[in-house]
Amino acid sequence: PNVNNIDVYHFTPAELKERGISVLPGTLEEALLELEQDDVVRGVLGEHAYEDYMRIKREEWDEYRIRVSQWELERYLETA
Repeated sequence: PNVNNIDVYHFTPAELKERGISVLPGTLEEALLELEQDDVVRGVLGEHAYEDYMRIKREEWDEYRIRVSQWELERYLETA
């Protein structure tokens, strides 16, 4: 097959690593952990704005993660 036309969606983590393909964060929490490692963004925003942004986004993640979704209600609290 043409290497420029490969669907990487079904690659295993090992296949992705072997090919040097990184993946985007799957959650806001993962994105924040990545952002903590990025000195460029921190430098551009400045320490004060960076800390405020991180605090606000962590609060947002905490609020999101404790909510019960409609999917969870349907899956785990089915009533017959």
